[in-house]
Order: sequence, then C-alpha cells, then structure tokens
Amino acid sequence: MNRLSLKLLFLILGFICTLHGCYFPVVATGIVATAVAVTDRRTPGTLLEDETIELKAMQEMGRVLKNKKKASVSVTSYNRAVLLTGWVPNKEISREVSSIIANIDNVRDVINEIRVGPKSTARTFARDSLITAKIKASFIDERKLNSNAVKVKTETGVVFLMGIVTQREADLAADIASRVVGVKTVVKVFEVLSEEEIKKIDAILNSRKLQKSERLVQ
Repeated sequence: MNRLSLKLLFLILGFICTLHGCYFPVVATGIVATAVAVTDRRTPGTLLEDETIELKAMQEMGRVLKNKKKASVSVTSYNRAVLLTGWVPNKEISREVSSIIANIDNVRDVINEIRVGPKSTARTFARDSLITAKIKASFIDERKLNSNAVKVKTETGVVFLMGIVTQREADLAADIASRVVGVKTVVKVFEVLSEEEIKKIDAILNSRKLQKSERLVQ
C-alpha cells in the first residue's frame, strides 16, 4: 500500500467516525493493520505481546467497570508500555485500574492519563477519532518521518504520541500533530533511541520488506 492510498484510507476512516461513532469496517482496519505491521519498529513478538496485553486489559476493564456506567477507560499498549486514557468518577477507580493493568503479564510500564470527571460523549469520541485520522494522514505527507513508527491516541482534543523514535522524529511528530485543527495539546510518550539505534532497526525492517516482496513474486 503506497503513501497516498494509506493517507486516503485514514481520512476515509476518520470521516466514517463522524457518521457512525467510529465503528470501523473490519476489512478496512485489517488493511491498515497489515500495512502498518510491515514497517512497525516493534519486533513481531512484541507486537503480539501488545495485542495480548490490550485484550487482557479489556477483559479486566469489563470486570472492574461493569457497574460503573460513568467510567470509560481506553488501553493502548506500545512496546509493553501501557497508556491509560479516559474518564472515571474518582481517583480511587483510577488508581485501581492502574494497579490492575500493571499486574498483567509482560507489562513493563503504565502511563496513567485517566481523568476524573464525566465520560466523553459520542460526538466528542467521533471528533477525537477524526483528529487522530488527520494526524496520521499528515504524518504520511512528511517524508522525514516513518509514519508507522508513531501511534496516535486522542482524548477530548489531547493527543498522545507513542512509538520508538529518535529525538528528531519525536519533535517533528509533535510539531505536525500540534498544527492539526482541534488539537488542544500534544503529550509525547515516546521511547527515544539514538539515530544509530534507529538505523539498525530500520535496516531489519527493510530486510523483512524485501523478503516479503520476494515471496510475493514467487
């Protein structure tokens, strides 16, 4: 999938969010996930661990929050560092959620950004999803940035950026995100490595892409 096609797909998905509350078509999200996985700087094993962590976290949240209708928590795992966002009625619930997530297998860090107050409305959720889609599309336009190395999460206009990047990439991504209409502030939750370390990771990714292309030709 080329850069233009991926950008258009993100914008289309963002538009769908505004119409249908962000229930993406399964086929479309599968296409995006496949395209991203090829150039993701996480190892295949870590990708699987992150998916497993998020699944286990959703199960735990369903148990802990099932009788708390005013609570809504989102879990985003990247390289086994877990970002918690959303809204809960009080700080006690926030601390309980953070403690439970920290005890899930393979979680190495928890970044608790849960806010106390009423949960987001469907309109706000759709607006956040559109902001995320616009940011991802803007990343694709920037050739000095590996757009698939940055994960974006938006909560009531506050944008959280995760990923394995250099300091230069972290600053560039934050600058691009901050210029998207509707963004209130940008929070960097990056794992920053040296330029040399990132070059080594990208060399491995390029090797994987080449191997995949050769298998398709065969």
